[in-house]
Amino acid sequence: MKFYQNNMFLEHSKMNYFFLLMLMFSTMITINSSSWIGAWMGMEISLLSFIPLMMMKYKMFESSNSMMIYFMIQASSSCFLLFFTLMNKMEFFFYKIDLMNYFIQFSLLMKIGAAPFHWWTPKISNLLNWKICFILLTWQESNPLIMISLAKFSNLIYYSIIISLMIGSIIGLNQASLKLIITYSSINHISWLLISMMLNFYIFMIYFIIYIITILLICLFLNNFNINYMNQMFENNYIKKYMWKFYLISLFFSLKEIPPMLGFFPKFKIGLLNSKLDDFRCISAFIIFSLITLLFYMYPMMSSLILYKMNSKWNLNKIKLLNYLFLILTTNMLLSMIMILPLTFSKN
Repeated sequence: MKFYQNNMFLEHSKMNYFFLLMLMFSTMITINSSSWIGAWMGMEISLLSFIPLMMMKYKMFESSNSMMIYFMIQASSSCFLLFFTLMNKMEFFFYKIDLMNYFIQFSLLMKIGAAPFHWWTPKISNLLNWKICFILLTWQESNPLIMISLAKFSNLIYYSIIISLMIGSIIGLNQASLKLIITYSSINHISWLLISMMLNFYIFMIYFIIYIITILLICLFLNNFNINYMNQMFENNYIKKYMWKFYLISLFFSLKEIPPMLGFFPKFKIGLLNSKLDDFRCISAFIIFSLITLLFYMYPMMSSLILYKMNSKWNLNKIKLLNYLFLILTTNMLLSMIMILPLTFSKN
C-alpha cells in the first residue's frame, strides 16, 4: 500500500510538471500568434493546464468548488471572445465595430479579474494554496493582458482602470486573510498594468516582470511558514527573528513599490508619461489610492513587528529556501538603483 502511494505521488508530481510546461507553452502560442483565433487557442490551453493544478495537495470539495467557479467564468468569457472575434472577421455589424471591440475587451477584462468583473477572483484565491494562488494572480493574467495590448483601447478599459484602482484599494482594507490582501492588491496592480500598457509597452513589460517576481517571493515566504492569516504572524517564532522581519517588511514594501524598491521606478515613469499628457486627474487618483493601499500593506508588517513569546502551532520545518530568497531581495534593491537611469531619461 505504501509503495502504491509513493508511486501515485511521483506520478502526480510528474503530471504537475507537465501542466506547468503546458502553461508556458500556451503563453508562447499567444505571444507568437498572428491572429486572434490563435491567441484564443493559447488561452484555452492555459485554462485546461491550470485546472488540474488547482487540485494539487488540496481538499477535494474545496478544489472542485474553486475549479467549477474558475471554469465557468473562463469558459463563458472565452465564448464571448470567440463569438465577437468571428463577428469581426466575418464583417457582421461592420457599422458597429466599436461595439464589437467593447465586447472583446469585456471578455478579456473578465478573464484577468479586473473590476468590475473581479468578484470571482477573491473567492477562488482564498480556496487555493500559495503556489497555485501565485499562478492565478500572475501567469494566468499574462495571456489576456497580451491580447488587450493588441486591441484598440476604449473607454471601457479606462473605466476599468479607475474602478480596479478604487476597489483594490478600499476593499482590501478590511481583510484578515493574507490571500485576500494579495488578491485585492493584484486587482489594484491590474489598473497600473493597464495604464502602463496604454502609455508604453516597454514600461508595461518591466512592471509586469517586477510584479511577478515580487508576488513569487511573497508567496514562497508565506508558503514556507504556512501562514494564511494575519493572526498567525503573532504566533510565528521564526518571523520574530529580526532578519525575517526585515525580509517580510521589505517584501511588502516592494509589492507597494515604495522607493528604493525595484517596482517604484516603473510607477515613477508612468507618472512622468501621464504628466506629459496633462492628465493630472488620473495622476491624482493613482496617488491617492496608492496611499490607501499602503494602509492594508501596513497591517501584516505591524503584525510581524509585535513580539509575543509563544510556541508556534504551525509547521515550520522548511526555512533553508528563505536564505536564497533573502539574497534575491537584496539583489532586487540593488537592481532598482541601476534601473532608475534608463527609466528617467528615456525619450518615450
